[in-house]
Amino acid sequence: MAALIIALLEHSEHGAQVAGCLEQVGYEVVVVGSYPRAKAILQEHTFDLIISDVHLENGGSVFDFLKWVKSEPVLHSIPFVLLSVQPTKLAKYLADGVQTAARMFGAAKYITMEEFASADFVQQIGELLPPGRSTVSTIVTERGD
Repeated sequence: MAALIIALLEHSEHGAQVAGCLEQVGYEVVVVGSYPRAKAILQEHTFDLIISDVHLENGGSVFDFLKWVKSEPVLHSIPFVLLSVQPTKLAKYLADGVQTAARMFGAAKYITMEEFASADFVQQIGELLPPGRSTVSTIVTERGD
């Protein structure tokens, strides 16, 4: 059975990159573009992993989202990943503080990438999902990664 992942990614390019590489290795991915939409979907469906842009711009902050997820009894145990692709100079400057705060609020991982690297991303996501939830380990092994 494939793991089901929800990804709150406001930039469609990043959403396509994340969904493309994760679906290629057997995950099912739902990409949403806003915090209110992600919240509505999470209230109706069960997911194995949550990914969110670190720097949300269109309503709500990543910390609002993370705190809400961790306060909900049915969601609090779902691994939550913060993702920053092509961070600005300000984002790079603030990265250590944001990462520390994210961990304090319960984030499982903070991933930052100058350029999106699908193999590295798939490996890091695979570390957070239970064995047998996809074919990722087989595919990564066959590639020699």
